[in-house]
Amino acid sequence: MSQITEVAWLPLKPDSKDSDAAAALKKIGPDLRAQPGLDGSWHGATIERPQSAEFVSVWASEEAYKQAQGSSIRAEAGKLMQELIDTSDPAVKPYHNAFTLHKPFDTVVVAPVVQVTSIFLPAGVDRAAFEAAWEAIVSHLRQNPPDGFVAGAHGWGLEEVNGAKVFGAFSGWESVEKNAAGQAGIADKFGEILKFTNVFEVHHTSFKESRQ
Repeated sequence: MSQITEVAWLPLKPDSKDSDAAAALKKIGPDLRAQPGLDGSWHGATIERPQSAEFVSVWASEEAYKQAQGSSIRAEAGKLMQELIDTSDPAVKPYHNAFTLHKPFDTVVVAPVVQVTSIFLPAGVDRAAFEAAWEAIVSHLRQNPPDGFVAGAHGWGLEEVNGAKVFGAFSGWESVEKNAAGQAGIADKFGEILKFTNVFEVHHTSFKESRQ
């Protein structure tokens, strides 16, 4: 069975780090990381928005992921996280999805910086045609690897967002600067992708492994 890569992003209140909710979350951390089927977990703050938290959990299977979603420890963590979320800007909302990636996430997260890209596509998108357009970009990168590129992984999200299907792409880089230079070098390759959608969300995160 394929691994499931779960991604959650939260905008945080300015004082969240020193809050009682944060302390309580830290206390139950070992129980969260001991859930059956959890193959690895990482966390970090988005470089573009330091007052945030991004969590990635890799599950052995979709069944393990769904069981974790319904667990009491996750319910407890969810309630605590609600206390940390900054709701002052209605346009900035938490994000959650889970992806079936074509390569393991741990091949990407070893990089100092991970570019996290969410591509939002119409519900009726021709998935095979989109995947072919994306594979053309991946093939180009494989044959002409940009300086500083470490690895990439991509796949479809299990959840729709506001009726849109989500395609997630994760690429590891040595730095944000090398990522920008590498992206500029393949800008002309994205023309085919723009035929499907122009709705993207892109940010960068430096992840740390969450340990027992």
